[in-house]
Amino acid sequence: MTYDKLKKLEAEHQVHRQAKRRLKVYYGWSKINKIQKREAIAVAFENEEGAGWENSRSGKSLRKTMTVCYERYQTEKEMSDAAAYNRVFTVYYVFLDDKAVKGSLNRALQINSESDKNHVTSSERKLISEALERSFMASHIGYKEPTRQLELQFK
Repeated sequence: MTYDKLKKLEAEHQVHRQAKRRLKVYYGWSKINKIQKREAIAVAFENEEGAGWENSRSGKSLRKTMTVCYERYQTEKEMSDAAAYNRVFTVYYVFLDDKAVKGSLNRALQINSESDKNHVTSSERKLISEALERSFMASHIGYKEPTRQLELQFK
């Protein structure tokens, strides 16, 4: 076989292998422990096929760090990014005590929704926000949005 034929076969094999992959994204709340001391929305991306929630070892590590509220499959563009990582999961956080959020649940959900707008439909983003809010309100009974002064009034 020539070099060109080998390249062609390798490319075809790569396409078929990638077409079978179904990687997931998990949305939830980070668990507070000795390492994670700040409350946050956690978004975990799978980087390996079969690393998911159901599998014993990697799923157990994910369950230790976060409470999963919603899961979906990654888009093609998101899956192409997974090849560059050497970890099983890539996790992103939106911290509630962050300067942009200032303790507001609605603002944290809005920031999370805005970060997903290029890959997720608006109806699914709404479902994600509702699931995260439901989970947060179940564990934080009596939570009220912080009040902010929107303008300065001089007398």
